[in-house]
Amino acid sequence: MNKYIRYYSLYSHVFAELLLLLYVFLIPYLADFFLLDPEMSFGGFYFHYIDNRFYIFEIIIISLSVIAILCSTGRISISILATSIPMMLLAYAGSIKFPARNELFRLDDLKLTEAAGMAVNFLEVPISNTCVMVIVVVGGFCFCSILADILCRKFDMSLNKNKSRQIPKVLSVLMSGICIVVMLVYGHFFMRSTQNAMAVSGNQITNEGYDRFVLYNFLKNEKSVDITTDDIEKSYVYFQDREGNQLSHCTKGQQPSVIVIMNESWWNTDNIMSNEISFSTDPMEPYHQLKEKCSSGNLSSNIFGGGTISSETEFLTGINTKYLLSDVGVYTTIREHKVPSLVDYFHALDYHTTAIHPYYKNFYSRDKIYSLMGFDKVIFEDRMDYTDIYTRYISDESLVRQIIKEYEEDSNDKKKFIFAVSIANHDRALNYKTSVMENYPYPIEVVVENAELSEADYSDFVNTINGIYLANKAFGQLVDYFEQEEKPVVVVMYGDHIPFFGGEILDAMKLSGRDFEIQKRLYSVPVLMWSNFNHEKILFSGENISYLSQMLLAYAGLPESDMTQILRSEKEMFRADVRRFVEDAEGLQIRTYNDEQLEMVRHMNVISYDMLFGNSVHREKLWLPHGLGEG
Repeated sequence: MNKYIRYYSLYSHVFAELLLLLYVFLIPYLADFFLLDPEMSFGGFYFHYIDNRFYIFEIIIISLSVIAILCSTGRISISILATSIPMMLLAYAGSIKFPARNELFRLDDLKLTEAAGMAVNFLEVPISNTCVMVIVVVGGFCFCSILADILCRKFDMSLNKNKSRQIPKVLSVLMSGICIVVMLVYGHFFMRSTQNAMAVSGNQITNEGYDRFVLYNFLKNEKSVDITTDDIEKSYVYFQDREGNQLSHCTKGQQPSVIVIMNESWWNTDNIMSNEISFSTDPMEPYHQLKEKCSSGNLSSNIFGGGTISSETEFLTGINTKYLLSDVGVYTTIREHKVPSLVDYFHALDYHTTAIHPYYKNFYSRDKIYSLMGFDKVIFEDRMDYTDIYTRYISDESLVRQIIKEYEEDSNDKKKFIFAVSIANHDRALNYKTSVMENYPYPIEVVVENAELSEADYSDFVNTINGIYLANKAFGQLVDYFEQEEKPVVVVMYGDHIPFFGGEILDAMKLSGRDFEIQKRLYSVPVLMWSNFNHEKILFSGENISYLSQMLLAYAGLPESDMTQILRSEKEMFRADVRRFVEDAEGLQIRTYNDEQLEMVRHMNVISYDMLFGNSVHREKLWLPHGLGEG
């Protein structure tokens, strides 16, 4: 009898080991298959990517994790359950975030608790054939692992006189420690080699091949790059050698007040390509009227449907967030320590600086961020004097009235720099104290023909279109006010990203797909710039949002800084350099970087790294205006 039990024990262990091998070699592909939901079969997907080094990296990480858990518990089922459940949760989180942000769920997202309310509306799993297949396969692994544990335990106990065979605790701890160390060391060097490879790859232009891989993206770290103090010094010299000064057009006494609004989900509806969507009034009508007296056009954004902090950081610091891992990565960095910014520039010119955001102060930790940047005054919703509501959030008209009030305040008669972030047209899914207003009297009626939209999608679309119209009108009110002002002033408004349109809305607008023209429309945001003293108009032609501060200061006739020189050099090589496309200075699409372009990309990344994490002697004076100590 013992002979047969010995065979059964052997067979059960072979079954368990084969099960583990099959599991670790399949689970990374299953997670991505669920995320991407490709048209091909899973078998075709697996063999197409079988030798992909990112999947190999994930297999190694999962294998080591499984071994460590197995050594600690002695249970195959616990090893599989403890790794498969987190993997599929990451895939699910990625499937929520990826359509909205074009990036996957990352470790830093766990710190973004203030925006968690937005995720509540997405806690549903659309049942598709792919979803069912993945659930069945993962469930099968879990069931078989439990069965393998029962069989192994049963036959082992029979062979050892009812005493189960335990892995010695010392060996268990040792094996677990070795696995964790190997995992960390391998992961560290893999991340570095991968990010260095990305920096010199033409794939950097579209991020194709780097915008998936569930576990890899979750573990990535912004600091995992090999940049030395020598590299940083060379990059500053590179930009210093490229450009001379751009002369200021005004003296210190003539320097204007500067007012900037970053407007939530402000997008140009002229980008809609469908003839089956119509409006009772053109949402861009006030914008087109303003073009008669404003510099206008469009900028290129790195983000889709969300991640406002990314566009905000780009304007205030000049950093191109394309080369950072995610907008949340930006947020977690700038809220922890001071980063050189445009606020430093205006302080050096003796401006009074004010930041306004009519929402909770802890949203994206703006209370910490604005404090670290050094704004003299910060206003959140609890300090707003004007609080009229647009369907749910404080309106753009109220924001404009608050800006005017802050401008009129004395502040020792200093020149003003006011930076305001709108909230009015935000997706209404935030966890906010005010409920959505019912039967709001929208000024524009919206008709969508030949499209099957849910009531929620249509309602959100109508709300967004009207929000765009009202944002245009609000800026017109700001211009009307300052046309009566004698002191020099410049006012600017730019959008942060396209609104969060779902797939059905994009289909209705004929803006689905990844061809160059559609991507330009999706990642384009409008901009208006006006002053009461400079009547020359400049045309914005799709430049990066990160260039806007340099273009604004040049338009205002304010002195250059090291950072504006760097931004001007970048703009002269790349008109647009965002995650989904790249254009040269003439507006022609770049598909692969040449050596000169690649060299600039490397130096741009080094400067950004120094701004975020470094401590070079150049860093602190990056945004300081030139010529302050002269005459």
